[in-house]
Amino acid sequence: MAESDLKDWELRQSRTFSKWVNMYLSKKGHADRAEPEGLAFASSFSSSVLILKLLDSLYDVPLPKKYHKNPKSRVLQLDNANAAMKAIDKAEIKMTGLNKNNILDGSFKMMMGMVWNIILDYNIKGISVEDQNAKQGLLIWCQKKTKDYQGVNGNIKNFSKDWKNGNAFLALVDKHTTGLVDYDASFDKSAEEKLDEAFTACEQLSIPRLIEVSDLTEVEHPDDKAVMTYVSELFKLFSKEDVKDTARQHVSQFLKFQRRVNVLTKDYEEKAEALTNWINQKCTDWNEAGEPDTDVKCSEMSQAFKAYLMEEKPAQIASMIDALDLYSNIQGELKVNGRVPYVPPEGLEPDNLQEAVTALSEEENKHINMIRNVRSGLVEKIEVGVISDEMRAEWEKAYTVFDRDNSGHLSKDEYRAALSAVGISLSDEDFEQTFATQAVEAHISKEQFITYLESFYSTEDTADSITKSCQLLGNPHAGDFDMAQLGLDEEDMDYLNGEMGEEGTLADYIAAVFA
Repeated sequence: MAESDLKDWELRQSRTFSKWVNMYLSKKGHADRAEPEGLAFASSFSSSVLILKLLDSLYDVPLPKKYHKNPKSRVLQLDNANAAMKAIDKAEIKMTGLNKNNILDGSFKMMMGMVWNIILDYNIKGISVEDQNAKQGLLIWCQKKTKDYQGVNGNIKNFSKDWKNGNAFLALVDKHTTGLVDYDASFDKSAEEKLDEAFTACEQLSIPRLIEVSDLTEVEHPDDKAVMTYVSELFKLFSKEDVKDTARQHVSQFLKFQRRVNVLTKDYEEKAEALTNWINQKCTDWNEAGEPDTDVKCSEMSQAFKAYLMEEKPAQIASMIDALDLYSNIQGELKVNGRVPYVPPEGLEPDNLQEAVTALSEEENKHINMIRNVRSGLVEKIEVGVISDEMRAEWEKAYTVFDRDNSGHLSKDEYRAALSAVGISLSDEDFEQTFATQAVEAHISKEQFITYLESFYSTEDTADSITKSCQLLGNPHAGDFDMAQLGLDEEDMDYLNGEMGEEGTLADYIAAVFA
């Protein structure tokens, strides 16, 4: 093959490959250089010395202890070719149809293919070692990095015509550097100016001009392998920054997760501590409250306990459930992310919270049972027809306690609570009837309250007195007593008959109630 048989794109491609080979030989400190272009470039490899030194430069494949540094005969060159083929195998570079005779003959096509496979393997091995896959992977990287740049916006579909106007090169440099280029300011410049600006910036980054501006502007279809070779060098350099960015993001995500976990654990500890303190305070308050000494005080404590059960406790128990759910979520997230389990401070473990709630229930029972027992002990037999000064004082106190707004009268609910405080417990029906009879404009005055209590406690309520009242209506000792004389409604009549039984008398029933 004569030099004149080579096409323009082959000459341009060989120049790029020559610059690439010489760049890496120089970095390793080897003085050998490939010829600049064409057939001379391919012949540069015929002694295999350049291949051995290139693989040493790229893959640290050591030079053979015995190789011919300046082989003159084909026999010596064959020894080197054998060593070169072994070095290629050792570097695990995939070749297509390459053999030692191709090397000895300096075959332009085969040497260009060999260098191209080395470029693919060395520069883009992390993406793929296959030509098409490597090309596609590199293209995707370019598209991603040039997104949102006017005139490009990631719309790069090849390594040929889409690089002619210089925008893609300039965008890649602008994306990964600061101050070397100004993409927006240079956007309206000519293709030659933009390409030269990008290539000059890359030279400052120690990437030689593996392609010239003319390789892109003087041809309709720039050589895609030449462009890929240059872009792959940009990929190698800039992807290191991508790795650093990924590492920074990794560290940032790690710290973000840790901070989030810290916020969650602090929230759990605050909830757990607040619940524990609340339980301890409630138990202390109940223990220090002492026993009530009057019916009114019993009623006040009973009402307070009812309010605690209905209004205060539910919110605290809900808070405990939230805390336990939060604890489970924390442990789940830590496990999924490979972290050590969270250990709460001593006394704030979930088991401690549940034990505290159990202890609270025990204290609740002790407290309400104490109130009931004291109240039962305060019940005393009232002397018939006699209302003591002590009783009147207690009535006065009950009225004052439940007239919370000092309005001088009691509302319906206040009236019922006041009656309960002095030991009068009426059914709903009886209370409604009593309130309706006494109330003026839906309120009970102090005078009405005291008058009702005097009437209630002045009435003699004994078996003998009730039996005598029944005798005015008939003979309660007889089995044929006419129950209709009692003037009871149907419901009371059914109740009384059920309590008396078929053989009992009204007098027997009354006596049994007071026995």
